[in-house]
Amino acid sequence: MGDALKSRTRAIWVQVHLWLGLTLGVIGALLGISGCILVYDHEIDEWLHPVRYAVNGSGSAFKLADYARIAEKEVGEKARAGLIRLPDREIGPVIVFVRAEAGLQRVYIDPSDGDVLDRAGSRDLIPWMHSFHESLMLREYWGRELVGIVGIAMLVSSLSGIYLWWPRGRFRRKDFGFRRGPVVSRNLHLTLGLYSSLVLAMLSFTGIFLSFPDAGRAAVGALAPVSPSTRGMQAPESQGRPLTPDDAAAIARAQLPDAAVTGVGIPAGPRGVYRIALREPGDDGERGGAVIFIDPRAATVLRRGPWR
Repeated sequence: MGDALKSRTRAIWVQVHLWLGLTLGVIGALLGISGCILVYDHEIDEWLHPVRYAVNGSGSAFKLADYARIAEKEVGEKARAGLIRLPDREIGPVIVFVRAEAGLQRVYIDPSDGDVLDRAGSRDLIPWMHSFHESLMLREYWGRELVGIVGIAMLVSSLSGIYLWWPRGRFRRKDFGFRRGPVVSRNLHLTLGLYSSLVLAMLSFTGIFLSFPDAGRAAVGALAPVSPSTRGMQAPESQGRPLTPDDAAAIARAQLPDAAVTGVGIPAGPRGVYRIALREPGDDGERGGAVIFIDPRAATVLRRGPWR
């Protein structure tokens, strides 16, 4: 490649790098800030709303189905519980996610006496932050895909930054620190950009996969075998009385006797399935890494896999 062509190519990538930073980079920065906040979502929510976590004691005095009914009654007419999240610590509230005409609601319940501690809607800080980070609050308007496009832009930005930083000759020690000549702001951008670019590239790449899971699985499947996707899983059409959440949790516990149930996803629609999240010994994740999908009418295990 001639020097003139190299210069033109570099000039093009400089413009790409600059305009991505000035446009989609702003959204990417906001997504990064919201992601940092959500790492501590539980702690922040408890600090802002201590009443939600002021339970009277440890232990559960009610069945899972009872917590769902309490939450639905609290929200009102046409409310339907979709997820029951059990305390992730020794003492804490049961959180029931309820869908209603006003949108998704979180109902915090004292597990020891069934009292409703508080209720949060989609405009509450932490739910709002989750919605923004996952779909820019545009879930019904291709919001998740838009976040994926921002992730692609940030991946291109980070890789183009590495290309523009790359020395034209052999590497020297001074290339990895402040350089003589450029002003302080440029030096800061070169140095901090270099060391943060790999982290940004990794976060962008994984974010792209989360936004486009089917495309990601297809790409990985072209190189290695992948397990069937659990997204949108449905049970075969059948008759009979559906299991209660407690019955479904008991079936899951029988599969992993040493694990603790941390969440119960309640079936939606005639072919919906139970999703039982469990935390096995040694698992420090928020909800546990294991999940078992159960046919609510046949009372059979359909699959085991990750929660998402």
